[in-house]
Amino acid sequence: MARQSQGTARQGSAGEWFSDRALDPLREINGQCIDFLCAMADRGERGLVLLQELAPLWRRLGPDARRRLAECPCLLVDAGFGDELRWRQLVEHRVGEQPREWRNACLGGERGQSFARRVVTYGWHLARAHGSIARVALGMTPGSIERIASLGLRDLESAADLYPGWVRPRWESQVPVWRQLLTAAANADEAALQQAGLRGIQLLGAGSLAQVARSRPVD
Repeated sequence: MARQSQGTARQGSAGEWFSDRALDPLREINGQCIDFLCAMADRGERGLVLLQELAPLWRRLGPDARRRLAECPCLLVDAGFGDELRWRQLVEHRVGEQPREWRNACLGGERGQSFARRVVTYGWHLARAHGSIARVALGMTPGSIERIASLGLRDLESAADLYPGWVRPRWESQVPVWRQLLTAAANADEAALQQAGLRGIQLLGAGSLAQVARSRPVD
């Protein structure tokens, strides 16, 4: 009982989710995403709203700030993990129905396919082994967890190679969310960064509930 209580206490704080080794790759993937976005900002790319509006903040992030931001307790990139329709189509081998614009990588340039494969493979691993973490940190719904977990690794990797554009920055049009994260990281404000991480988890939870509601059959 004491051990269970200690585990619950560890998960009560957003920043302490990283005590679980299952989340070590999350930090690494977040770090790679941040590096991609900082490089895009340095090159003056403006294809994403969060780059258009926040380019000075992205260019301001040094190595320590990037490390702090990477420790956000939720994945900063998304592959539509809460989109049950997307994963049902993949389970049913109807991946060809995906929009053509998703054939181009949003992040990583020439490395976009390998990055997309890494993101979806990590999501698949969490869906299979750590469903509760997948819901909190990746915004999966029970239905998407079931469908992603049922996939074979080869099918998953093929879809990531074909549609690297599935993988995009999370909340890419929600500039206030990213401004809060970037400002807290740049200023080494741990309290503000933890608050921003908790806000992110709340947004993922709200998004998951909305996805579940949309997937329910209409009476």
